[in-house]
Formats: sequence, C-alpha cells, structure tokens
Amino acid sequence: MAFEKFIPPQISGVRPRATIRPSGLISFDAASVESFGLHSASFAVLYFDKTRKMVGIQIAKNADDDGALKLSRRRRSVSVKAPQFFDLYGISFEEAQRFDVGQDPETKILTISLKNVPRRRGRRPKKI
Repeated sequence: MAFEKFIPPQISGVRPRATIRPSGLISFDAASVESFGLHSASFAVLYFDKTRKMVGIQIAKNADDDGALKLSRRRRSVSVKAPQFFDLYGISFEEAQRFDVGQDPETKILTISLKNVPRRRGRRPKKI
C-alpha cells in the first residue's frame, strides 16, 4: 500500500472583523477588505434588521444609489461614517467594539450582528 501525502489547506486564521466606534464610524479590517473585495468599493448603503439586530452593508459602485455613503480608505482598512444611522435606531457605543463580519450568500450584503449591544434608553428622535 502506498502512502498518500497530506498537505493541509492554506486557511488564514484571521476572521473578517469590523470595529464600530462611538462616533458612528464602521471600519473594516484588512481581512474583511481582502475577503469581500472592499479595496475596489467606493460607496456603501446601510440597512438594519430590527428583529435580528443586524447591520447590513451593501457595496455600491456609484453615489447615485439611494442612501449611498462614501467609503474611506486607510492603509489596509476601509471605513464608513454613519452616526445618523445609529442615532435613528437607538444604538450607542460607550467605547469601540469589534464584531465578526459575515456575508449573506444570496444578496452579498455584509452583515454585523449587534445582538449583544444594548439599545439606548428613552424615546427615539422624531423623524423630520
């Protein structure tokens, strides 16, 4: 019987992650940029699923899409500033927090689960 050589697959041990800061900045780390092709993205549209407490980020190619926000690049990370988004849904952060980033296989929307983040107390701001 002949031996068969086992070569383990080259899998990076780094998971795609995002940091959300109290200022409303969502920044994606280098693993997220590489995994989801964010290096070529210019704009993003944000979504929120109230029942699952999940943020959805859809990559947009141009600023003409409704709700498109400009993505900023720094070295190996990509970020989007959206304080009004978090204010609208009553989500606040005392300090920066890191979250795993996933991707919906059908819609290709990036997802961040905020299940463990408490919602801000009090009434929501009135819509203008």
